[in-house]
Amino acid sequence: MDDRFPLPIPYTTPSSEFLYGTSVVEAALTSRKAPTRQLYKLYIYTGENREKSSTDRDVDIAKLASRAGVKVSRMKSPDDLRMMDKMSGGRPHNGYVLEASPLPRLPITRLAEITNVDGVAGFKVTVDHQSKEDALVNGTNDFIKAPFTGPAAHPIVLFLDSVQDPGNLGGIIRTASFLGINAVAIATRNSASFTPVVLKASAGASENITLFSVSKPEVFIQESREAGWKIYAAVAPASGRDGYYSRKSVSTDRLGDPLVEGPCVLMLGGEGEGLRMNLRKKADVDVYIPGSAQRFTVDSLNVSVAAGILCSAFVKRRKGVVADAEAESEGDKQEVFSL
Repeated sequence: MDDRFPLPIPYTTPSSEFLYGTSVVEAALTSRKAPTRQLYKLYIYTGENREKSSTDRDVDIAKLASRAGVKVSRMKSPDDLRMMDKMSGGRPHNGYVLEASPLPRLPITRLAEITNVDGVAGFKVTVDHQSKEDALVNGTNDFIKAPFTGPAAHPIVLFLDSVQDPGNLGGIIRTASFLGINAVAIATRNSASFTPVVLKASAGASENITLFSVSKPEVFIQESREAGWKIYAAVAPASGRDGYYSRKSVSTDRLGDPLVEGPCVLMLGGEGEGLRMNLRKKADVDVYIPGSAQRFTVDSLNVSVAAGILCSAFVKRRKGVVADAEAESEGDKQEVFSL
């Protein structure tokens, strides 16, 4: 086909999305999250200019697709490659594109009580109104599993408001998943949309961590607080001339072990302005990252980097509890975090 003419992209459904890249495709094919995406078709490029080192990986990914009941289409011609490039928006896809339904993000109005259902620990949420079509994608289950929740390890939810850069949003989701954050709740009106860029930046983590969408952040924070969740606001340290900090403000190195006390919500604002004041006022505690004492240094961190430091401060003492519990479970896979 003449490359001057546009190639039509085949869609199984009008709402289909195209996932691309090795890590994202593998994560979607192996996801155990409930609800999960509907997977329609996997495209694998096997043309003449395909690297020989990719052959074994092609076989492995095709096997994953077969186990998941996903049809595999092997693309060989230059026009096939053009089509895959178009599916990925011109971004690198490593020879793998997967057509799937939208990513489930349960809309909620609040976090509710910690509970146990059929011997599984977790917490309740109040599900927001959604259309029948959205309910098919997001599900309607109001019980969220939180493995290893107990007296020494209550759940923690990361709430993101005004994170507008897709790369930062994906990076935060990746970090939260790696560190064992139970869920990520995202304000819908002023945050980055869940584009393929976000999914790529998350390196597949978005396919496995629980995601919530929140349409009314102030109500969400207030009602979650009333339900027993302690609210922490990530802010820059506000010091006076004498270096005195508000009694509600604590640094990450003096945070202690808040997850022993009860379930927590960590609020994180966006690039530039940080957390909006109307949300910060609803927090129980402000938490900040102490910087160095050097004079000539940057006074802030990238929001994705800050999220990693903050989340780690909350879960660092829980890791021992989780590690002991995982050691007793058979067949668990150890995650390797590669930078």
